[in-house]
Amino acid sequence: MLENGESIMTFVHSIPSLKKKSLLAQDKIALINKIHYLLVVNGSGNISTEKNNIFVPLDYSIEPKILPEFLPGAANHEKYILIDRRQQYLGLYEWGNLKYVYPISSGTSNSTPLKKFVVNYMDEVHNSTIFDQAPMDHALNIGNAYFIHEGIVPGYPASHGCIRVFPLHARFLFYQWAKPGIPGKIVD
Repeated sequence: MLENGESIMTFVHSIPSLKKKSLLAQDKIALINKIHYLLVVNGSGNISTEKNNIFVPLDYSIEPKILPEFLPGAANHEKYILIDRRQQYLGLYEWGNLKYVYPISSGTSNSTPLKKFVVNYMDEVHNSTIFDQAPMDHALNIGNAYFIHEGIVPGYPASHGCIRVFPLHARFLFYQWAKPGIPGKIVD
C-alpha cells in the first residue's frame, strides 16, 4: 500500500533489493497496476492518483499475461487494436499476435462505447472541440468524437470517453505503429 505523497518510484527506491533493478521494477509494477511510476498518491495537479493499493511481482523476469496472446479476429489483419475497458488495457496485434500492451484510461460511467472501429485519421497536435480545447496530442480518431490520445492515465477510467495512453505510448503509436485504416474493437 502506498502512502499519501508516495509514488511507485519512491516505493521502489525505498526497498534496497528493488532499487538495484530500479527501472525494470518501476516499469513492471507500473504496467501491472495501470499507473505511471511517477504518479503520486493524492498529489497535486496532473501527476496525482487516488490509487494506493498496488501489486508487486515477486519475479520480474515473468511477463504478465493481461490480454490474449493470440486474437483470432485479428489474424487476417496486418495490425489490429484491442481495447479492454474492464481491464483498462490496450493491445496492439500483428496478424493476430499480441505485440504490445499499454495501460489506458477510458471514459467514466462507461462513456467509451463498446464498438468496432477503424482509425479514420491521425492528428499530431489536436485539441478537443467539445471539452474546452483540452489537449489531445498524438491523436488517432476511432469514430465520431472518440480518439486514442496521450493523456493522464491514473489507473482507472477518468476520461470523457476517449482512450488515454501515456505520452510515450501515444508517440510510439503515432510515429511508428499506427496508420489510417487499422481496425479495432472496444470490449468489456
